[in-house]
Amino acid sequence: MVKTYAPGFGLIGVLVAIAFQINQLQSAISPLALCVAFGFIVANFAQWPSFAAPATKVSSKTIMRIGVALLGAQVSVVSLNEIGLRGVITVVIVVTFTIFGILGLSKLFKMSGELGLLIGVGFGVCGATAVAAIRPQTRATEEETSYAIGLIALCGTLSIFMLPLVGHVIGLDTREFGAWAGAAVHDVGQVVATASVWGDDADKYAIVVKLARVCLLAPIVLILSLRHRRWLTSQGKQEVESAKVPLIPFFVLGFIAVATLNNVLDINDGLHDTIVLLSKLMLGAGLVALGSGVRWKSIRAIGPRPMAMGMLAWVIVAAVALAAVKVTGL
Repeated sequence: MVKTYAPGFGLIGVLVAIAFQINQLQSAISPLALCVAFGFIVANFAQWPSFAAPATKVSSKTIMRIGVALLGAQVSVVSLNEIGLRGVITVVIVVTFTIFGILGLSKLFKMSGELGLLIGVGFGVCGATAVAAIRPQTRATEEETSYAIGLIALCGTLSIFMLPLVGHVIGLDTREFGAWAGAAVHDVGQVVATASVWGDDADKYAIVVKLARVCLLAPIVLILSLRHRRWLTSQGKQEVESAKVPLIPFFVLGFIAVATLNNVLDINDGLHDTIVLLSKLMLGAGLVALGSGVRWKSIRAIGPRPMAMGMLAWVIVAAVALAAVKVTGL
């Protein structure tokens, strides 16, 4: 058993460690996006070794799903209390508009609806983490998942430079800019980086709004789980898949359980941080495995339309988030 899995987990572990070390040096770079990229690079510019196959399979399914379940530790009712009812309304409006708006744009650009869904939830909730969380409940391919994560990482990075510039031009104060960054930027690290560029404690406003967006991940994953099961039924796969696909997948129940415990129990900060880190590392291992199954030819076949759509969506979502912050006074 050890000989079967140890070499593959060793390779995956090294790639995940490098990704997170780079993130430590530059927090604006998403470690999960790097994990996908490293798996892709090894598989396409060298060769994904056959000895890693058993560990790759386990990482892409079991470990990834455990990582999603542990994401519940990032869901905090306290963040909702801190921003108040107006803040909750603002977050719900922005996330809902983002998901359905991008789904609409994906149809306009004649894209796969599953790719549009990945981009929409990634833009709306928490970047690559959200994509990893919902992917098992979609029909998206590995190539579409990798494309979505890459696009989200690109747009989030652009936000670090563009949002502070625009904020100064239109005369936002620190509270308004922090709330805007928290509502519009995708990955948590990119939110912090964007607010840090602005300075003046904008990050404390940005982080609270961002964590409120993360709270919506649980209901979104649950809704998509039910949607996916309904699709299986419509395709005549109910009898075949019913044993494998429960009404509510176990990792979704795990997510809800961890989120509940996180808000009911007084968990030590050190333990909480360890759980959050473990979740990210497990998601990283799953995304390395995912990236290793992607081939450049398949990525290229997706074409430039999703990139064009994503850039347009990035601008629209930022504008809507700013409008929502202004109107609600968040």
